Amino acid sequence: MLKVAYLFQSIGARFDVARGETLHTLYTLRGLQQRGHDAILLALQGRKVICSGELEAIAGERPRRAQLGELGLSGSAPFKLFESAVRRAQGKLNVPYYALFDSYRMYDAGCLNLKGFELIHERYNPPALGGALASKRLRIPYVLEVNADVLEQRAFKGVPERGLRRLLCVYSTRLAFKTAARIICTSAVMKGQLVAKWGVDEGKVVVLPCAADLEIFQREYHPELVRQQLGLTVEPIVIWIGGYYVWQDLELLAESFSGVVGVRPDAKLVMVGDGERRAAFERKIAQHGIQDSVINVGAVPFQRVPELLSAADVAVSPHPSHLPGTGGTPMKLAEYMAAGRAIVATRLDQISVIIEDQQTGLLVPPGDIDAFTKAVVTLLNDPVQRTRLGQNARRQAVEHHSWEQYAERLEETYLDILGRTL
Repeated sequence: MLKVAYLFQSIGARFDVARGETLHTLYTLRGLQQRGHDAILLALQGRKVICSGELEAIAGERPRRAQLGELGLSGSAPFKLFESAVRRAQGKLNVPYYALFDSYRMYDAGCLNLKGFELIHERYNPPALGGALASKRLRIPYVLEVNADVLEQRAFKGVPERGLRRLLCVYSTRLAFKTAARIICTSAVMKGQLVAKWGVDEGKVVVLPCAADLEIFQREYHPELVRQQLGLTVEPIVIWIGGYYVWQDLELLAESFSGVVGVRPDAKLVMVGDGERRAAFERKIAQHGIQDSVINVGAVPFQRVPELLSAADVAVSPHPSHLPGTGGTPMKLAEYMAAGRAIVATRLDQISVIIEDQQTGLLVPPGDIDAFTKAVVTLLNDPVQRTRLGQNARRQAVEHHSWEQYAERLEETYLDILGRTL
């Protein structure tokens, strides 16, 4: 049995809300625990720090009930008073958030609560410093999970890091990369970016694609009830699940679905999720006059996602060709596959590794509206091909993309670092 601490330094982390990063964290911890390891989460909770392996409490409706870790100086009244004063001054002077107090709090919690642990595994989120510094102080091997080049990703979103904060983000990134015994990323494309841009030693980068909960996506649902809830009967359903962000080509989706409706007027597009570009997408749909063909469900609890997928005929994953910093594989692809849906996705290098064209889905060139439209219409009109692709996708998910397999591969990485076998 290994003693592993998973660190997530983010003031915005909500483990009671179904978001990609927190779901990934919780499933990683659950997988390790199911393999018999003592795996806990160390994460910010305001000015306190969760230090617990009780996943039901962490992900419950009231996560503040989760067990908290011991704090030293960062938990003292003088420290908090000083912190409050500095934060107020920063707010008045419009000084950027540097996360220095949070980094120290995570370092403080790590040093006090992780004695006896064998590994620290941290989700990369610059300018976080706490995990890398705590691992150095405790002399515990450090594993860094990198799901994107966050600096490039933020610039692509139109909120680039500048000035002193950028210097701090670059410093924390280089410190984390240098400290890490292994770096976990979700695709060979991401691995290439780490090696080429940051000079990371190729030998310490391990590729572990995203996974899905096979059990929850295999349960017996009642598609007809889902359709009734959506106000539908027998209309063909195309579903998209995700966040309305720049790494989703929502303009392509709007344009192509307008073409789909031109051929199949009865088709409905069900949009599941929320985000900063939702209003822009809805305006684009209105411009095409197909708002009656689009159902915006909004953000839903994760338990609702498999149920919605069960009613869908086709699941889509459109992405632009130029995605700085986002060389990862979308988690929703593994979930589409686990649900046994026929998939239409953009042909990006990292997606082509997961989806085999004509076998587990249909891949189309980035930005090609006509090709995306044709692929969706083809599947809507061909139930035999839909079934074949969906069954193949489910089989691929079972063989390669379960969280159990992800945890097993992660375990192998940990043991390799420690020079041990079970």
